[in-house]
Amino acid sequence: MTKFTRDLIESITIGIIVGVIGFLGITEYRTIKQQIQINNKNFLYQTKITDKLIINIYNQLNKLQKTDKSLLEIAKLLNERINLVPQEIKYNKILLEQKLKQVNVMIVNATLGAEGSGVTLKYKGKFYILSAGHMAENDTDELWLKENDQLICKLEIVKHDYTTHEEEDYTQGTDLILLRPIDPTIVPRVYVELADNEPITGTEIYIVGNPMAIEDVISDGRVVIYHNNFMYYRDGTYYGNSGGGIYTIDGKLVGIVSHMLPIQPNPTVPPYMIYGAVRLEVILQFMKDVN
Repeated sequence: MTKFTRDLIESITIGIIVGVIGFLGITEYRTIKQQIQINNKNFLYQTKITDKLIINIYNQLNKLQKTDKSLLEIAKLLNERINLVPQEIKYNKILLEQKLKQVNVMIVNATLGAEGSGVTLKYKGKFYILSAGHMAENDTDELWLKENDQLICKLEIVKHDYTTHEEEDYTQGTDLILLRPIDPTIVPRVYVELADNEPITGTEIYIVGNPMAIEDVISDGRVVIYHNNFMYYRDGTYYGNSGGGIYTIDGKLVGIVSHMLPIQPNPTVPPYMIYGAVRLEVILQFMKDVN
């Protein structure tokens, strides 16, 4: 083989190799370029999704900010309201106590020369005064309504139930009297309402009456125990409270003051005094047949 031939073959071989390498390079370049373009598209697509999510999150944050603002305003109003609660409680307590003083009345038994208390009550659309049965020994006793040291009007007995059963068990007795003014034009403006349920033991109560002829005295107490026809409680009762009302802290009538009960297990120890009031269920039964 001549030198020329060898040189030609080498040139052709090198050309083919260069051509193949060039072709492969161009193909690889195109593949890489296409991949880059695809990746760029994916990146742009992903960026687009992210933007939407960001906008959505931004909108949600705006809503939350508005909600937070509303909640802050509500919280502010609640705080203002909470700050007013003690004042409202105090104001409502004053109003309630004034009402309890108005429904409390003084009853005078001119026959016995005794004074006690009573409660103005509206029942079946009619006005009555409910008091303790021992305010009258007999249905012929002369009873008067008194206010500010003035006798207002004479009272008639509508119903009277006073039985003590002292020889057996005092708590089995009943001690209620229902009265009304003989003059039908005398009608109080404020009435008491009977509670729906009896308060449980330990419950705070109001005791209202006229101890020692001092009008409209309000005292605080607590229910101690129920026994037969009576509710027993602590504090706030003295002579003259008989017939006065026992009320829940929202002003509903739950009892009528009846008697004091000393508990003295040892004569060397001062007696422990608890006070008995005719309980609500007995009052409701007593009023049941009143027309």
